[in-house]
Amino acid sequence: MRRGAGWRQVTRWRPAVGRLAGGGLAVAAALVFLALPAVEAAVVGGRAGAAPAGATASGSSVLAWGVNNAGQLGDGTTTERLAPVKVSLPQGVTVTSVRTSCAHTLAVTSTGQVLAWGDNQFGQLGDGTTSSSDLPVQVSLPPGTTAAAVRPGCVNSFALTSTGRVLAWGYNKEGELGDGTTVNSDVPVPVMLPPGTVVRVISAGATHTLALTSTGQVLAWGINVSGQLGDGTTTTSGTPVQTQIPPGVTVTAVAAGGEFAGGEHSLALTSAGLVLAWGDNIAGELGDGSTTDRHVPVFAHLPQGAKIRGLFGGCFHTLALTTTGQVLAWGDNQRGQLGDGTTIERHLPVRVAIPSGTTVTAITAGCDHNLAATSNGRVLAWGIANDGELGTGTQPPIRKNPVQVKLPSGVTVTSLGLGSEAFSSFAIVKKAQ
Repeated sequence: MRRGAGWRQVTRWRPAVGRLAGGGLAVAAALVFLALPAVEAAVVGGRAGAAPAGATASGSSVLAWGVNNAGQLGDGTTTERLAPVKVSLPQGVTVTSVRTSCAHTLAVTSTGQVLAWGDNQFGQLGDGTTSSSDLPVQVSLPPGTTAAAVRPGCVNSFALTSTGRVLAWGYNKEGELGDGTTVNSDVPVPVMLPPGTVVRVISAGATHTLALTSTGQVLAWGINVSGQLGDGTTTTSGTPVQTQIPPGVTVTAVAAGGEFAGGEHSLALTSAGLVLAWGDNIAGELGDGSTTDRHVPVFAHLPQGAKIRGLFGGCFHTLALTTTGQVLAWGDNQRGQLGDGTTIERHLPVRVAIPSGTTVTAITAGCDHNLAATSNGRVLAWGIANDGELGTGTQPPIRKNPVQVKLPSGVTVTSLGLGSEAFSSFAIVKKAQ
């Protein structure tokens, strides 16, 4: 069902979660509630067409702003922030990438460990407890394991290891962790990949996950009510199934979008710079000119000659970065998230109104807002701004055109961090040279 009045409250407040018939979600009251890679690319054995992976230099810091009701900003408070504040990282720890979702955040450190903070009612912080934390805690990775990438779902979490395995933890009542069970886990467990599978890229939507393997297959697991697994069915799967990529097409990266209480969609970037899309399409987020859900991948209708190098899915919209530095967007636009100066829903890609003379180097999408890094180390933001998501220091309802995030003076951005259902924002910055 399409979002209606009160949608934002439902999205942010959901500790007791249940499923409705057909894969929908019921929510009870109480609190629960990305990495400059422009695509959902991981870092095992190559970059899969991604923008720079966001490695940080000595003296870098992580900034956060926006919604903080569960401590997801990691600054030791639950105070909403209209402008960037520092995440309270453990002394001596360097974070190389960060991602956030509904109400918890994950980060990879320079030593391959994973930190987590925010809501933890389902064990999504992975520290062996269900106690929430407004400061980073260390995820209990298996001994000897190092992480290459992390992706938070709405109430669960995923990590890609340096050896190409996938670990999962948190909510699992319909097999969202992909481990073949329906048991929640407060520590990481292995996803049940086919024997011999090595994963290069992962991406997590609210309740489904995508993985790109070393052989070019796309695997998917979790809720499938809108066909977001791309296997031609709407059957939910607690173990990975193969997405039906068209013959002869080579996928280089994947991105999952969608909203916890609604539909979800999936995206893939091809070696030819084209976009495949499947799953929920109620707002035209697949970009094929229709609002028809697709249970197998179809091509988005890009402008003639456009080639994509960066791809992100929001709740009901899609964001893409072209090889020439243009930013395209399509889907829901009620809150200005397409950045084209309107609130008109678009079923085909339109150009984001990036300021003249600005070069965009990377993009990332939240639920209803987006961030873009520029070549001069700044950050642009657009979309909903009710709770400080845009980091401008003010609180207008929406911004239909990109505006500049109020970064501290003397810093440049090296990495951005959002997630498909994020209402908070993150940036890794370093002192300007």
